[in-house]
Amino acid sequence: MNEIRDPVHGFITLQDDELNIINTSLFQRLRKIRQLAMAYLVYPGANHNRFEQSLGVFFVAPKMAQKLFPNDDDKEKIKVIRMSALLHDIGHGPFSHVSERILKKYNYEKFGEDNSDIHEIITWDLIEQNKEISEL
Repeated sequence: MNEIRDPVHGFITLQDDELNIINTSLFQRLRKIRQLAMAYLVYPGANHNRFEQSLGVFFVAPKMAQKLFPNDDDKEKIKVIRMSALLHDIGHGPFSHVSERILKKYNYEKFGEDNSDIHEIITWDLIEQNKEISEL
């Protein structure tokens, strides 16, 4: 059993495949992406990052699913929810949502005009194309 200590949620228990995702370079880069973009310049305590936020979502998502579907014991569905929560932010660029205009501009050739939620499209593309992630 693998555990990560989170300052908000306490110990978060991970399966081996989840820990393998966290240990990829693609996931680790989330440590360098600020959750609140440049808010730290005005609010010095606003220092959390996409890595921490993804772990929090990962912790909370299956609890929400249990409340929404109390009689559903589908283990595969819970695994998909946990993995989706873990990977939901990997498409964010520097400064998070603040940089999305630039991401749209430079990803037009690859994704075309339908790139309104560019970080979500990039997330999907990374899950499909990144060898570290797709092989896991």
